[in-house]
Amino acid sequence: MRNRGSVVFLSKFKLRNMREDDIEIIYKNLHLDFVNKYFKNKKQQQKIHKNHSEWYKTHISSFDYSIYIFEDKENNFVAMTSYEILRDIAKVNIYLSKDYRNKRYSQDILSESINKFLSDNRNIKYLQAYILEENIASKKIFENLGFVYNNEKEICNDGLEYMIYRKMVCY
Repeated sequence: MRNRGSVVFLSKFKLRNMREDDIEIIYKNLHLDFVNKYFKNKKQQQKIHKNHSEWYKTHISSFDYSIYIFEDKENNFVAMTSYEILRDIAKVNIYLSKDYRNKRYSQDILSESINKFLSDNRNIKYLQAYILEENIASKKIFENLGFVYNNEKEICNDGLEYMIYRKMVCY
């Protein structure tokens, strides 16, 4: 890994902080299929798109969030990781572009992202991941990185039930 200012170069991908011009790319690459799968009503889909844009505009510069973008060497979108900071706990998410799924990149991307986040946020004691029960790949990735599921679930703002995986942070 080489550090050049705010952009970190992994062996294959660049890691940088999210910018406002990433909002539409993220929606098209990561959220559109999810929205179409779980929300069939067009007005509801439009509302979700609007809320998506407003949410990211607010949270890009928030002290309570860290959002990272991964790009390939040609600056194509690869993945996004995000962290919502709640005192000494951070909720972590990873979203991988369809073009990069099933290629064994997720675990390395998530690991690099966690390292970057924790180096910038030394007060964090626990990381939490909220994973849909059907998402077997995510469960394996988080388990491989030391996250544990203790039979705890939560219904989130989107109305879906998520399994909560936790990891204690050791510095």
